[in-house]
Amino acid sequence: MSQPPEPGPHNDGPDEPQQPEPQAAPEPQAAPEPPFGGLPSFPGVGWDPAQAADPGYGLPYGLPRFDPADPLVSDSFSGWWQRGFAVVRRGWRPLLLCQAVVTVAALALLIPVQIFTDLSTRDLVADAARTGEPDFGGTFFPTMGLSMVGVLCAYLITAVGTLVTARIVVTVATGGAPRLGSTVRSVLPRVPALVGWSVVAGLICVAALLACFLPVIYVGAVFALLPAVVLFEPGSGVSRCFSLFHADLGAAVGRIATTVALSFGLALPFGVLSAVAGFLVSGPTASTGAVIAGTAISTVLSQLGTMIAGVVVTPLIVATYADLRARKEPFSTALLIG
Repeated sequence: MSQPPEPGPHNDGPDEPQQPEPQAAPEPQAAPEPPFGGLPSFPGVGWDPAQAADPGYGLPYGLPRFDPADPLVSDSFSGWWQRGFAVVRRGWRPLLLCQAVVTVAALALLIPVQIFTDLSTRDLVADAARTGEPDFGGTFFPTMGLSMVGVLCAYLITAVGTLVTARIVVTVATGGAPRLGSTVRSVLPRVPALVGWSVVAGLICVAALLACFLPVIYVGAVFALLPAVVLFEPGSGVSRCFSLFHADLGAAVGRIATTVALSFGLALPFGVLSAVAGFLVSGPTASTGAVIAGTAISTVLSQLGTMIAGVVVTPLIVATYADLRARKEPFSTALLIG
């Protein structure tokens, strides 16, 4: 006996097309992780240089006002440290190349001058021991004059290298590809200003030293900003350094003291080895060959320490300048591009 059909709708017509099953919504893609430990330090990762060039861009971000995506400006010590070493990690090759060129050029001047000075000093000491009367007129003063000329020429080379390195720091921080030749040409017009303001700064340091030891430490810290001020603010000089330094005294002291300590720590091992090499060939009985070899080794070691410190410390100095300028006025790293 057949069972009755189950109740329900009955359709004798053609089968209805089946509706596709709804697909699950795609999972949201994770945001790209900013480079260098969460620091968005390149264009396209939270920072647009063209937009940031507007002095009012990114405000407000607290007091003082900061754009947290800015590649050089930060509102904390840890942010400053991260930004400085982000530049070192990304741009160590061009930074090292610049410092190496400066070091080689300086050594080409300093090694001959230092060898001549050490040989003359050896002969002067030997003559004084033999005759009892050192020949200052025939040996000492010409040697000192030559040494001063060599040091001055080496300083000019170092001044160019300092400005070039600071410009490379900004190029690397903003995502650019630095070119050494064009960078050198762009900073050369600022070298006379840096030399002139450095003379003024030197005279102020001498006056501070005559007053007391602490004032010379203070003005020395202030003038750590001088190369950046001269490079990025044509027409500004010593007074601008003081103005920026006092925009936030605590931030300025902490950052500059750290850079000085870091520079000293990096250069100290090379300085010790340089002093040992020089000491081993000192004295009136040292042979000419020993003096030449020891002086050359000593000078090279000393300059190597300066080169390494320049690669690491210059980005921190530029970041210090950017931090202090942002504390004084509306500012973005985009204003340094050019």
